[in-house]
Parts: sequence; structure tokens; C-alpha cells
Amino acid sequence: MKIVYIIAIALLGGFNLRAQMDLNGGTTNSVRPPTRIDSDRADFDMNARKAFYHGHVVVNDPQMKLTCDELVADIPQSGHIQQIVAETNVVIDFIADGDQTNHVTAEKAVYNFKIENGVTNETVTLTGNPVVRNAQGEQSGDVITWDRANGRFSFVHPHMVFSQHLNFMPETNSSLPTIPEKPKAITNKPAATNAIKPSPPRK
Repeated sequence: MKIVYIIAIALLGGFNLRAQMDLNGGTTNSVRPPTRIDSDRADFDMNARKAFYHGHVVVNDPQMKLTCDELVADIPQSGHIQQIVAETNVVIDFIADGDQTNHVTAEKAVYNFKIENGVTNETVTLTGNPVVRNAQGEQSGDVITWDRANGRFSFVHPHMVFSQHLNFMPETNSSLPTIPEKPKAITNKPAATNAIKPSPPRK
């Protein structure tokens, strides 16, 4: 079955050779490390152009590692994979911003890739109690969308817990803490009074 997986990877992405633009506007062929998928069982529907992986699915990609119980991926005629759906006990580990490790858990992750009007859209939509954990803290929500093309996350009904060492301040001034007034100095002088003193009696 390991040989079948290697053939499937070649079908799924054409990952072995990718054309990249060089600084002069030309193209150069760059060898990309392969993506490996292991599972208990795999089925391939060449008419529907779908690959199905069942049981203990492990995806090792140069950019991330994913594990789940079930995974379905498109088999493109050529070019990039358009959609991958991972379900049940989904765990994703990846590095962003150069060196920050992110740990994602969810019940379902849907990867979509599309190019419209020359703009690349590459997203991963997480549902089923999705949580993102990293050095900054823990972020969860009903739906989390990871925009891989632009390096952004968006949350529906977010719940966020930030690490204590972060110097986090709210973006608006409405909820900023008020600074207590400086206490007045205490002296032994009698308090001043505005009362009118009575005139001395006439002689």
C-alpha cells in the first residue's frame, strides 16, 4: 500500500516539479519536497477524481503536519488540488511568521484553493469546536477561517485567552482603566473656614 500512496501523491498535486517566477520574470523549475499520506486504507475513484483515506490518516507536508480519521481529496487533471476535506479528530501543526508554532484542533477542516482574476485564494475552514494554540495564547470560535494566502485568521463568535506575559491593551479607549487620583497630603494645619468672624464689641 505504501507504493499506492506514492502514486496517489503524484496524482494529487504534481508536487515534484513546480514552476516558479524568478526575479527577471522568467520561470525556473524548483523541486519541492514530496507530501506523504499514510492511512489504514485508501480508495481512488478515477471517474469522480477523488481519493479517500480511512483510519489513522497522517499527512506530512513541508509546510504542515495533519492527522485525522478520514480524508477526501480531489485528484486534479493538472495543477493544484482544489479541495481537501479532513474529518474527525483533526489536528494540524504548522509554523507561521517565521518561527511561531501553531497547534490546531477541530472536528472538520476544509481546504479550498482557487485563482480568480489573477488573485490566489487559499483557505482552510475549521468547524466543530476549533481551537488554535500558540505562544500568544488560545483562540477558539464557532468557525475559524485560516487564510493561508495572506497569513490571516478570522473567527465567528471568538473566545480568546491571551498569555499573561503579553502586553495586550484594548484597541478603543472606552474600556481603558481609569487612573486613581493622587491622594492629598495630610498636614497639621487647621482647616480653613469661610465663616465670618464676629466684630469686637464697641467701647
